[in-house]
Amino acid sequence: MKFIYRIVLLIVVVTLNQSCSDLNEDTTSLLSLDKLATEGDVNASLAPMYSELLNLHTAPHTLRTATYGADDITTWIAGNKAPLRVFDGFDYGSGENSGIIWLPLAWDSYWKVIYYCNSLVKGLKTSTAPETVIKNADAEARLFRALCYLNLVRTFGNIPNIYEEDIPTGKEERATVLSNYQKIEEDLLIAKAALPSPAAVLPGRCSSSFAKVVLADLYMTWGGWPVKDNSKFALAAQVAKEVIDLNYHTLLPIDQLWLLSGQNSKEAIFSLRYPADKSILGGYPAAFSFHESLGFSDCFPELQFYNDFPAGARKDATFLLNIPQRQVVNGVIAPKNPSTVFWTSSQRKHPMYKKFTISEDLTLFGTKTVGLRSIELYRYAEVLLIYAEAQARVGQNASSLGAFNQVKRRAAGLPYLTPNNTVDVTSATPNSIVDERGWELAGEYKRWFDLVRTERVEEIAAKRSVAEPVVLKRQPNKTNYIAPIPAATISLSKLVQNPQGFKIQ
Repeated sequence: MKFIYRIVLLIVVVTLNQSCSDLNEDTTSLLSLDKLATEGDVNASLAPMYSELLNLHTAPHTLRTATYGADDITTWIAGNKAPLRVFDGFDYGSGENSGIIWLPLAWDSYWKVIYYCNSLVKGLKTSTAPETVIKNADAEARLFRALCYLNLVRTFGNIPNIYEEDIPTGKEERATVLSNYQKIEEDLLIAKAALPSPAAVLPGRCSSSFAKVVLADLYMTWGGWPVKDNSKFALAAQVAKEVIDLNYHTLLPIDQLWLLSGQNSKEAIFSLRYPADKSILGGYPAAFSFHESLGFSDCFPELQFYNDFPAGARKDATFLLNIPQRQVVNGVIAPKNPSTVFWTSSQRKHPMYKKFTISEDLTLFGTKTVGLRSIELYRYAEVLLIYAEAQARVGQNASSLGAFNQVKRRAAGLPYLTPNNTVDVTSATPNSIVDERGWELAGEYKRWFDLVRTERVEEIAAKRSVAEPVVLKRQPNKTNYIAPIPAATISLSKLVQNPQGFKIQ
């Protein structure tokens, strides 16, 4: 993987009218960002951001390679999963294994989006498009830039603050984590004030709710390890409550949430959508399916995580216990006999994630399971849990407990707005809410960041089942909280590798 600083920004023209939520690329021509004269020009310049993020998230195993230390995912002990096993077993921490494949993919893609955003923010300053169009596009670019920076910082530690340059020189040095957070906050404050309400946008486009939940996520991260600024928890609660008080977002019944029909509902804060022409196929079903189900055995839950997961409707909706047995006959996917085996007798001897496979399509690719269900980066359930946890850290109240209980009721298969004495709790510790987040957001690229910010990586790793085929290379410590920066990047820049280059404030 080439060093991301070498990427040359190419903006493609897209067809996007005012009412359309899809950003479909037309690569027949190129658009110069010094000539953003019309709404069409501006919308065209947004397309690569959406496209790059979709492509990144379509391969969930490579996106989250550096986060396999979490207990909600493990991987196959064989095959091409060596890069995943490095992080699953904590075989890093002093800069070693920085040269493995897949590690640079998220790094490169996030930086690519950041450069798209930088160029658009710069180009909009001289645009002659309508002011409302400029304002919204600037906010979208800042929001995506902030999201990418946030995920880079909490994966790799402090990174350079690059906000003006289209193509950096490679001479930039790492800022501190605190400085990174402050720059991310600046973008998000602008975005949340400028973007329209969720009621005013179609699914798949940025809204003020999206900006606010990313800002709340930033504040929760800021309040935890490594900066540990406790004053940020009150801000997280405040911003999350603003989303709740819109009275727009809702929770779907748990047995409908992961169906194809459940995508783009009012539970979705922001989703990445697949193009209508099926030119991109979703990788979630294959990544989360075993080879015997015609998947790749990339991601499945650790045994202890599955065992600790509370029984009930949410567990039934989250995990698949009867593992499909499939084959390809004359180019068509067909069941074997028997068509399923119980997970304890399956190839991987783990449950599979039902939430990511229930909407699979067995007809589009021919030899592998694929999907077209939108990828939800944030859901309303997470907003409720951010509010509940943040408020618990500064002073729990009836409102925050109510938010927590809404998630618990839905998890039990009950109407989430109706109090129920068999489910509702009258108090909740921050750690119990973090545990609830783990179950609610299982496999959704959240758990690792929660364990790091709450400094629970060591605790959770100590619970790892001895039956796990992927064994720990070491018991983790703080050096394992951040991944090594990809080796190619280090070799072509002035950046200092972790842990020596890690600076908090």
